[in-house]
Formats: sequence, C-alpha cells, structure tokens
Amino acid sequence: MLISSILKDLGYDPQLDTFIQSHDLADFEIGRIIRESKKKYMVKTQVGTYHGQISGKLRHEAKSRSDYPAVGDWVAIKPMEKDQAIIHEILPRKTIIERQAIGRFGKKQTIATNVDVAFVMQDITHDFNLNRLDRLIAICFASKIQPVVILTKIDIAEKSELADRMAQIDKRFNDISIFLLSNKSMEGFPAIQNMIEYGKTYCFIGASGAGKSTLINNLVGEKVMLTKSLREKSHKGQHTTSHRELFILKDSGVLIDTPGMRELGVAESFKTLESTFEIIFTLSDSCKYSDCTHLIEPECAVLVALEKNEIDQSYYDNFHKMKEEQSQFELNKRGIKDKKTIKKMKSDSKNKKSRR
Repeated sequence: MLISSILKDLGYDPQLDTFIQSHDLADFEIGRIIRESKKKYMVKTQVGTYHGQISGKLRHEAKSRSDYPAVGDWVAIKPMEKDQAIIHEILPRKTIIERQAIGRFGKKQTIATNVDVAFVMQDITHDFNLNRLDRLIAICFASKIQPVVILTKIDIAEKSELADRMAQIDKRFNDISIFLLSNKSMEGFPAIQNMIEYGKTYCFIGASGAGKSTLINNLVGEKVMLTKSLREKSHKGQHTTSHRELFILKDSGVLIDTPGMRELGVAESFKTLESTFEIIFTLSDSCKYSDCTHLIEPECAVLVALEKNEIDQSYYDNFHKMKEEQSQFELNKRGIKDKKTIKKMKSDSKNKKSRR
C-alpha cells in the first residue's frame, strides 16, 4: 500500500499493510477515527474527512462496546454521498487504553487506541491525589503504554508544597518521567513539546480541570479545544471536554484528548499491578510465604516496611483496594455470580491470612 503524507502525519503503521492485503481491503479507503461521541464518528483519510457510521455487519458481530470503533482506530471505509461513509472494518489495534466501565462491573470501556505514550496529568495543588495517580499509571501499564506524568498549575503552588508533592512522588514511583508545567507562564512547556516525536500518538488522561485542553491548544498552536478559567476562590479548573478527539501536530506527533476521569478501575488481571506497585512486589520476594497476602502473615516483608515507614500507608492501602477491585472485576467478567463459589474463594483467602 502506498502511504500518503497525510496517513504518515496520522501515525500510520506500515505493519497494517499485511492485514489490508490478506483481508482484501485494497478497494477501501483507509483512515483513522479522529472523533467519537455517542457512537458518532469522524474519519480522516488521505482523501478527506467523513462522518462515519458502522456497517450492519460490524454492528452485528460486535460482542461488546469494546468491539466498536474508538478514537485512534484505523478503519476501512466506503465513502457514500457528500461527506458520509460506512465503516466496514477495524484494523488490528496496537494498544488499547481501557478502564472498567462505570457502574457496569466486569465490563470494559475503551478510552483510546493505538497510543504510544500517555500523558498522565494532575493538578499539583488542590486536586492532588497520589492514589488516583496510581490508578492512572496502572491503566497505562495494563495497556502496555508508556506513562509520562505531568503535574500542572505549579505557578499557584507554594514552594514548600511543590517540594512536598515531589518528595511523595519520588518515593512512590520509579523510572517514570515527570514534568512540571504551568499553562499560564508556560514554564515546563518546551520540555514537553520537545519530547513529542513525529508519527507517534500521545493520549492525555486525568481528572477534569487538570489543564489537558489548554496544553493541547498550546501544542497545536491554536484554540482547538474549549477551556474554562480557574474558579476564582478554589483555583480549580472546570470540566470542558465531553468527547474524545484526535489532533495532528504539524511535522510532529498526534494528540488524543479525553474527557476527565475521576472514577477509575483497572480492567486487567492482577499481574498489571506489578509495574505500578513495584516496591511492594520487590519486597514480597522476602516474605516467608510465596503467596503472602501482605495483610497479617508473620514475617511479611511488606508489613515490616510499612511499620518502618519505608512505604506510606496510603500506598499500601491503595494496593489492596485495587487488588480487591481487580479480583471482583475478574469474577464479573467470568460470570461467577454463584454465592457459594464466591464464598469458597473468600474462605480460601482467609485461610491464607490466618497463618501464624
């Protein structure tokens, strides 16, 4: 397949050529989903931009919401009259950022696809929350996507507050790039701008009001996203993004903005916690029991570290909370709703905890 400059700007992966050839898609236009809102799509191809609808076949074969197109997807379309098109095929996804669907246990919600780097953004002042940062980073690791933390609103943070926040983060997270940013003074902006590479896709995730839309506007060089000023008294940002959208930077990378996420659940197996809670998993190698739950067992290296303040209480509590949520997610995903089965699984867990 001859790759146009537009597809290259969109981050096209030449490895998709094999799939296109083997599935007889040569007569279709290939494009990328650049906007999605309530199952309405915008698709950009080398020819133009279309309002897309999924085909009846694609809708019929979808087993869950995850089988529908998402922002970042590469798709095969057939243009119709005017600027309309039918989406016939979703090409293989390199990566998928997803979370547990809110209020629907055992179900996943796709946030974006084919992402290389996730900018995890958080207000370093009033809305600072290490546990939420844990969860966002866990979502990245579960998706096999590189997380980069951006702490915003440093212009309104006291120096002592800033130093304290950084100390907390350095203690908890290893080997993760962290940037400090003021969208007002632009301090820290050049460093973020310089790390964006041509052909790669960067997704912005975080709670509402963290400054995602403002940063995207600054990177694009024009106001492509609506923003709202800080509330005068609280200095908190206000929610602005209500859909997912993709933007192309001139001679640079691709950006995906997402609505703010305050409720988070990691939609993957327990193994994905290993990267997020690396300190706990490293300590667990020294526990007496190989299947130690790190709750009340004797000679538990994690509990010893907790007593010595080598790990903080909130980090430890968040580990167990996310572990429990993932266990419940797996039960719901597998359809285990029988009370006797759940009771037996909890009993087996308690037997481990009762060791002395």
